[in-house]
Amino acid sequence: MKIVGGPGSEELAKKISELLNVSLVSTRTKRFPDGEFYFKFEEKISGEDLLVVQSLYPPQDIHALELFLILHTARDLGAESISVFIPYLAYSRQDKRYLEGECLSSGMIAEILEKLGVNALYTVDVHNRRVLEMYRIPAYNLTASRELAKYFAAKDLRDPIVISPDDEKDAIERAKNAAETLNADYDFLEKQRDRYTGEIVTYEKHIDVEGRDAVIIDDIISTGKTAANAVKILKKHGARRVFVGASHALLVGEAARLLNEAGVEEIAGTDSVMNKYAKVSVAPILVKKLKETQIL
Repeated sequence: MKIVGGPGSEELAKKISELLNVSLVSTRTKRFPDGEFYFKFEEKISGEDLLVVQSLYPPQDIHALELFLILHTARDLGAESISVFIPYLAYSRQDKRYLEGECLSSGMIAEILEKLGVNALYTVDVHNRRVLEMYRIPAYNLTASRELAKYFAAKDLRDPIVISPDDEKDAIERAKNAAETLNADYDFLEKQRDRYTGEIVTYEKHIDVEGRDAVIIDDIISTGKTAANAVKILKKHGARRVFVGASHALLVGEAARLLNEAGVEEIAGTDSVMNKYAKVSVAPILVKKLKETQIL
C-alpha cells in the first residue's frame, strides 16, 4: 500500500504513512490563475494499492473536486485498488428527502466515489450513519471520541463527567466511549432543531456537575450554538470547568466566540479539520482499523 495525500490533508497523510511505515506518493498540485486545480502523480502508480487521504471540510466543494480529480487520475493510470480516508465526509446529513424536492447530496457523493473506482471508504464520526448504507462498497465509520478523551485526560480533571449535547443514539455512544476512556460518568442533554429555520433549543435538566469538570463530546461543531447552550447549562448547574471536544471542529463564523462567552475552558478538535483547534490526530484510529480489516 502507498499513501496519497490530498491538498486538504497533507499533514494527516504524512502521519498515516509514518505510522504504517509505508511510502507517501510524490504528487504535484497547483492552481491556475482562474482557480482551476491541477494534479499530477510524480511517480508510477500502475498496479499499486492506494489509500487516498482527503478531508472535505470547508470549502467543501473545492476539497471534494480535488478528491474527485485525484481519484479519476489514479483510476485512469491503473491503480490496482483505491481506498479513501475522508475523515470529515461532507454532505452527510441526509439519508432521505425530508422535504419534497430536496437534493439527496449524500447519495450523489456515494455515486461519484463508486464510479471513480473507490473500493473502500473510511470516515470519522459521520453526521448521519445511515448515509453509509447508500454505499455498495465497504464503508467504515470510525470514532474519535476515545482519542479526544485521551487528550482531556491530561488536563488534571476533577471528578470528570462526559456530556453529550444531543440525545441521539450515536451521540450518547460517543459520550459513553469517552467516559470509559476517562473512567468517568456520562450523561446527555436533549435538543430540538427546527427543520426549516435551523434554530436549536437545548432543554435544561438536572445533571450532577457541581464542582466537577465536564467534558462535552460532539461530532461536529459548526455554528457552535448546540455546544454553547450545553456549556451554559452545565455552568449554571455548578460545573467547575467545561471542555469541548469535537471530531470535526468546523467553528464557522462566530462559533468560537459563542463558546468562549458561554464559559468554555478549552476547545479541541481533530485534524479532520485543519485549523488551530486541531489538537488530536485521527491517524491512529485509521491505522488500527486497517489492521483489523487486514488491509495491511
